[in-house]
Amino acid sequence: MITATATVHTAHDAAGLFWLSRRLLAEHRAARVDVGQYLVQLADAGTVLLTELPDALRFDVVVRDELAARRTRRALEAALERCLPGTVSAMTWQTEALVAGAEVEVA
Repeated sequence: MITATATVHTAHDAAGLFWLSRRLLAEHRAARVDVGQYLVQLADAGTVLLTELPDALRFDVVVRDELAARRTRRALEAALERCLPGTVSAMTWQTEALVAGAEVEVA
């Protein structure tokens, strides 16, 4: 299993992030988890956790392998581009293998 995190920045201010987030939530099935956190169902990527940060949007997902991680990345990039073309100025992508038997801390 692999955890993947995408951090998305826009060329706009916090209002631009807000509108990008709202468009994404409006166009996909979503459920609010907490203030500023949503589970978003992306057709080709499964379900991702969207966290609204003051200066970025963060997407977290757990997938089974590198192929699934790449598929998730492509689906997320496509979904963001469809919402507001040209809005995303930078996107970082980080993957990390989950260690078998490791304890997960839940806040």
